[in-house]
Amino acid sequence: MKRLGLLCILLVFVFGIAGFSFADEKSYVENLIKSKTDQILAVIRNKNLSEKEKKQKIFDIAKPLFDFDTMSKLTLGRKYWSQLTPSEQKRFVDLFVKRLRMVYLDRVDIYGNEQIEYKPAIQKNKRIIYVPSVVLAKDQKFSVVYKFWKSPKGWKIYDVEIEGVSIVRTYRSQFISIIQKKGIKGLFKKLEKLTQG
Repeated sequence: MKRLGLLCILLVFVFGIAGFSFADEKSYVENLIKSKTDQILAVIRNKNLSEKEKKQKIFDIAKPLFDFDTMSKLTLGRKYWSQLTPSEQKRFVDLFVKRLRMVYLDRVDIYGNEQIEYKPAIQKNKRIIYVPSVVLAKDQKFSVVYKFWKSPKGWKIYDVEIEGVSIVRTYRSQFISIIQKKGIKGLFKKLEKLTQG
C-alpha cells in the first residue's frame, strides 16, 4: 500500500513537472523571439552603424534562431533532397541561406519604425510551437507567424508565414518547378546567379 502511495506521488510529481515544462516551453519560445527581435530592431535603429555593419549584426543575431538545414530539406522535399550527395546538400544549404539573407535579412534600408505586437504562442504538439505576431509599419499592418520545432539543438524556426504565405512552401514551389524543367544542376545554376554579388 505504501508503495502504491509512493507511486501515485511520483506520477503526480512527474506529470506535474511535465505540464509545467509544457507551458514553460511556450513562454521560453515567446521570450526568445521577442528578445531577438528587439535586438535586431535596436541594430536597425542604431545610427552609428554602417549598412554593412547592420547587415552582419542582424545576421549574427538571427542565424542561431533558424534551422536552415531543416528549412532546406523542406523546400526540396524528401524526393529531391535524397537525390543530392552530402556535398551537394551542403552546397544547397549554403546557397539557400545566402538567398534568404539577401531577400529578408539584408534589407535594413526598408525597416526602422516598425512596432511588433505578439500574440500568445500556440502549442501545436510537443515539438511544434507557433508564435503569431502583427507588424505595424506606418499605415500598414501584416501578420507574421514564426514556426518553431524542438530540434536536437533546441527550439529553432523551421518556417515563417507572412500574411499566410509560407516561406518554405513558396520556395518549394519555385525550386521544384526549376528542377522539373532544368534538373538539379539547373537549380544550382539559378541559385548561384541569384546570390552573386
